[in-house]
Amino acid sequence: MTRTASAKRKRAEREALKELERATKRTKSGDPEDLYDKKLFVEKSAGADRVREARLYELLGSEDSDERVVAAETVISSLLDGDGVPEDVLKRHLDWRLFRGLASGRAGARLGYSLVITEILRQLFGGDASSASRYPGLTFDKVLDILHERTKPTGHMTGQEERDFYFGKLFGLDCFVRAGFMDEDLDKWDNILQQLLDLADRKVWLRSHCGWVVMQAVPKLKADVVASIIKKLKAAKWTKTPEGVGIWLAALETHPELEGQGVENPLDPKVLPNLPAILKDSLSGEEAEEESAAKTKKKTANWSHQLHFVWPYLLGYYVSKGAVTDFVAFWRRAVDDNLFIKSASDGQKLRGFVVLQTLLMHPLEGNESTLESFLPHMFSKNLMTCLMNQAASEGRYLHRAACATLRTVAQAAQRSPEFTSIMVENLTTNNGVYNFDVRTGAKTIETILQRIKPDVADDVVGVLSAPVIKSCTTGKDMDKVKVELRAYVEYLFKMATAAPEAALQELASLAYAPPIWVPENASEFVKDLSRNRLQSLKKAVADARKKLKALLQTALAKPAADGASDEMNVAKGLSLLYAIAIFQLYNAEPDALQLLDDLRDYQSRMKTDEDKAAEFLIEILLSMARVTSKALELLLDVLSADENAKGQQSLFDIENDDMDLEDFEEEEDDEDENNEDDEDDDVEEINVDDDSELEIDSDVEFVTLNAADGASEDKEGEDGSDAGSEDEAAEDEDAEEAKNLEAIDDALGKILNSHRLDKDADASDSDTDMTDSEMLALDEKLSAVFKDRIKTKPSKKKERKAAKESVINFKRRVLSLLEIYIRSEAGSPIAIAALLPLVQLIRTTTVKSLSDRSLELTKEYQKQLKKVRAANKKQKKTVQVDAEATLQLLKDIHAEAAASEMNDHAKAAAAASLIVGSTLFIADQASRPAVEAEFAKLECKPEKKGRKSNKKKKAGEIDMAMDWKNWRQNYEAVKRQ
Repeated sequence: MTRTASAKRKRAEREALKELERATKRTKSGDPEDLYDKKLFVEKSAGADRVREARLYELLGSEDSDERVVAAETVISSLLDGDGVPEDVLKRHLDWRLFRGLASGRAGARLGYSLVITEILRQLFGGDASSASRYPGLTFDKVLDILHERTKPTGHMTGQEERDFYFGKLFGLDCFVRAGFMDEDLDKWDNILQQLLDLADRKVWLRSHCGWVVMQAVPKLKADVVASIIKKLKAAKWTKTPEGVGIWLAALETHPELEGQGVENPLDPKVLPNLPAILKDSLSGEEAEEESAAKTKKKTANWSHQLHFVWPYLLGYYVSKGAVTDFVAFWRRAVDDNLFIKSASDGQKLRGFVVLQTLLMHPLEGNESTLESFLPHMFSKNLMTCLMNQAASEGRYLHRAACATLRTVAQAAQRSPEFTSIMVENLTTNNGVYNFDVRTGAKTIETILQRIKPDVADDVVGVLSAPVIKSCTTGKDMDKVKVELRAYVEYLFKMATAAPEAALQELASLAYAPPIWVPENASEFVKDLSRNRLQSLKKAVADARKKLKALLQTALAKPAADGASDEMNVAKGLSLLYAIAIFQLYNAEPDALQLLDDLRDYQSRMKTDEDKAAEFLIEILLSMARVTSKALELLLDVLSADENAKGQQSLFDIENDDMDLEDFEEEEDDEDENNEDDEDDDVEEINVDDDSELEIDSDVEFVTLNAADGASEDKEGEDGSDAGSEDEAAEDEDAEEAKNLEAIDDALGKILNSHRLDKDADASDSDTDMTDSEMLALDEKLSAVFKDRIKTKPSKKKERKAAKESVINFKRRVLSLLEIYIRSEAGSPIAIAALLPLVQLIRTTTVKSLSDRSLELTKEYQKQLKKVRAANKKQKKTVQVDAEATLQLLKDIHAEAAASEMNDHAKAAAAASLIVGSTLFIADQASRPAVEAEFAKLECKPEKKGRKSNKKKKAGEIDMAMDWKNWRQNYEAVKRQ
């Protein structure tokens, strides 16, 4: 294609995107309605088809992983579903869209485009090799040529543009490797491997990336293919490179029989002395001469914070084997005497810091207990000297890197409490200094002690006291002894917040009965210092007690105005919280002082912003609640309750004798709420409080009966045209009303000694007038009947309406609480239980606002979980889940999705399925086959009849299996970076 044609195509694409932006302003959704429809791309796209195509490829390069996955799924389906698009169309998309997009400078473009290319290559050349019949023109060599053509830098390019093109080629070659069709084809592998080697030689900063691609592929290949790869790498002089070390180790781990057949073990004691030089990216004199003679001397890239992939591999190898002796030799040679010697460059020292951070925060797949024996050897002499010097001075080049390393140490101690005493010991003794925080200017020890777990506090006190005891008993310099004693008291004071029992006991001992090892001339010094620290703790408790007393006085005071009741309730609540905090402090519970600080902060916020103060109070209450899975289950039960009187009774345990079971099954129709019978209301609202004004003669029963009958007939006439449940409800109410009226007639008949005209009974012939006393007595009886009528017959419609509204309002409150909980605890394994009730609520509720709120919460969960996972990945933090319960939850969500009839319900079910499946997949490696099997079941389900005939997207058309497949590919791609 000529340059003019290319320019025309670019203009057409820009015009299509502008048209899309204009359409976005006109519609609420912002995207075409058929954007995610699984319809094939057309050969000559124009108009709406061009807009849809441009928008999908724009989303494919989005920085949002969810948008990328959905767009990738749609593009793949639009190219290969059914019989697929014609060969020319597929070639056009590979040529001018996908491979060309790999060279894009957008952050997420390469990840999104790689997903689509990998799947296309897998379907073209893998498995059934459909390319031979469907696309004979798209051979392996042809597709590879397209990649080279579209990622080949041309003249007049900036440095960044050239870099983007080379990275695009690397990602393209990685797509061929990850497609998995070359595992047994040696010729194709040699071709791809040669391309990777050429790329690594041309751009040295890509060498580690190329090596990573090869190393990740080695475990999937057969032994003969691996041996051929090793032979070719030897010829390319990769044997004594960091990439070669990683590939060699991966090859021997997968195929140990290759050792001795041309594949040497780089960790063999005979060749181990060469390893430090390799890892340092430097060559010895003899090796440099050999390389110079061959004119293929390897260059090294500029140093950066990104650690070479061989380091985690090596560290994991030693720790998994439990080889402490070998690790000590390796650490001394490769790290302490290699990266931290005086002649080492800043880049090499930075690499050493990152190595320590990686080892401290690396999950190591359950080998934390084994790591405990390795920890003391990591804080080696040269490393600690360099770390303290760099952290102490802000003018040092590696000051920020040293501070980041110290933060990693503190985080590792918090993540693994069993390592706390070891880390504190190595920072304050051995190669460290006792006054470590003063020496470095950081607050590493302080941070560790303030977050210490009470169950390891005694061990830490013993570690901190040992150097002080030694100095007090053997030291001659009293000034130095006092400095260490002061530091010891400060350490105990910092511990008092998190572990008050152990810290306060030791402080009290120093303050009032100093141990025998404290020198006499330092005894008063220690007493005064310890008492001052105890006094400061006492002051915090005393201030809290004063505030509690003032709040109690406010709560007990008589309100001076109507608005004072709210202020009194706030005072009572704060009094209770302060009382709880003081009890926790006396009970030596962790974070008691932190709770007092939070309450004081809440009171100050109340004066400036009540809304933010309310949110802060909810966070305090949630932190105190310690939500368990059982408590969350009780909260979620509210969402499944029926939105009627029956649901209200199940939630609040209401005992209403006036409600029959039939009343619970009746649903209130909003259109009938304002059409209640006026005559019934008149009967119910008769005022009988003033007995003197009620005058009823012997004909009263006829008037009442006639009015009621007339109303009943009118009611039947009005409802005669209604159908279904409205007729049944009206008939039930008429029958019930007739029973109530008959009961009144009977009661009145007995009092008046009379009867209805339509009743067959003997009429009384007595026309004798009543006396005044008889009339008064009759008046009292009639009043009693009507009072009983008013008391025993409340409006059932109003009751049902009120019951429904109370349940709906309660659900709204629960959703509000869940929103706060999800935003703060999305990473908790307990929170995942909220997904299924939220999805079910969308299907079962009759209130649109509840349905919309549940969908928003599900999306918010995805958003917050993404942030938590990113933070956990950065900190190398793992999350433990109940594998059996989580797998069952995934099955329940898939069963719920099968009942989907609404788009919102299907979207929420798909999101919940991906959340639960990915959580279990990441947290429990043993459960991965079961997760894959569950999504495979969805892929095997037959499509519903008539679905393809509908143009609009139905709820059931959301392909959760494809979403999962794309997530897996994206997860593997990100993991390899």
